[in-house]
Amino acid sequence: MNTMSFIVWMLPIIFMIHDFEEILMAEVWGKRYRQQINQTWPKRKPFGLNEIHYWFTPTLSIGVELEFLLFSLISWFSVLFQNYMLWFAAFAGLLLHMLFIHVFICFRFKNYVPGVITSVIFLLPGLWFFYSAEKILRYDAGLILFACLLGAGLIFFMILSLHTLMGKLSKWLYQYSGE
Repeated sequence: MNTMSFIVWMLPIIFMIHDFEEILMAEVWGKRYRQQINQTWPKRKPFGLNEIHYWFTPTLSIGVELEFLLFSLISWFSVLFQNYMLWFAAFAGLLLHMLFIHVFICFRFKNYVPGVITSVIFLLPGLWFFYSAEKILRYDAGLILFACLLGAGLIFFMILSLHTLMGKLSKWLYQYSGE
């Protein structure tokens, strides 16, 4: 449990458990809180809710699948090549995403938002895995800061790219459904 070969797999595991909450709750949350969402974010809504049926479970599942594949490949290549910098950055990005997206949006919304429960549950264990990885890898403060910035950029780029793709997929799935 104190080896990078074990810790590295916490990235796709924590991500997937976290995103199961989003997959299960995003569609019903969007329907239940539509009025409050429109009041809280009159112009740019979170989670891509500006798009037609963007929060449908199939659309969200496609985005989650692509992210899971990416995080699994990052973890696998990190173990294979014994180079954990990209993993360290991706894990930092995941933790920053949980804190700054889910937890802070929850405070602004003043109600439940999908992903906040698993974000709160996994923040402390995630920080412990991050700390344990740093102790094994012996990264200095500059490298840790670089990894955090790289991870934040990676997550931002992934979210932006996937939201664009999911908007197109959402429209296609909606048309395919015949409604």
